[in-house]
Amino acid sequence: MPELVLKTNLSSVSDCVQQVVELLQEQNILPHTIIKGIHELFVPENELDQVRAEAEALPSLSITKLDLQWVQVLSEGWATPLKGFMREKEYLQVIHFGTLLDDGVINMSIPIILPVSVDDKTRLEGCREFVLTHGGRRVAILQDPEFYEHRKEEHCSHVWGTTCAKHPHIKMVMESGDWLVGGDLRVLERIKWNDGLDQYRLTPLELKQKCKAMNAGMQAGSNAFVILILTTL
Repeated sequence: MPELVLKTNLSSVSDCVQQVVELLQEQNILPHTIIKGIHELFVPENELDQVRAEAEALPSLSITKLDLQWVQVLSEGWATPLKGFMREKEYLQVIHFGTLLDDGVINMSIPIILPVSVDDKTRLEGCREFVLTHGGRRVAILQDPEFYEHRKEEHCSHVWGTTCAKHPHIKMVMESGDWLVGGDLRVLERIKWNDGLDQYRLTPLELKQKCKAMNAGMQAGSNAFVILILTTL
């Protein structure tokens, strides 16, 4: 007997997909987290003025363009279920196993981290939260920060299989801060690059709506299937 019969003459494409996902989930082929919704990290519109006012009184950390790109990835939900920059436990899971393991198995082969200098670590350690700034603009609040060692050689050897400093990404890692800070993000605004391409950089939720409007067969209520669009930030 078949384990699943899809009555395609009676059910929509989305309903059929949902049945397949549920079966795979029941048999532990797909993790339970696969059907959870995309988690954006933007401050709700009705709280934004208050949070911006609170942010003005907080200590700040200036971040690089690369860090800001990661804020965009996190805030729009591309790295769900992450709630911000990785804490040490998440960092070690990713560099050693290429997955997040705390709530089922979530594939993630690249660590999303925020390097900081020794001076910044000393200055901000003990703060309950602080603001991330770029170009003098407040972009996000990092809450409940966790500072931990930046294991640079360990990071590079596991992710790229080498520690050769001539590799451009490895060079970048080796020259970055000796400490990392993880924590939950509350993002104050959607990241824009003002290069004429922002209108094409849709978030996962916007892509779902586009697919639904086009009747493209993508589920509107789950992230069992992911569309990845690579753009030059």
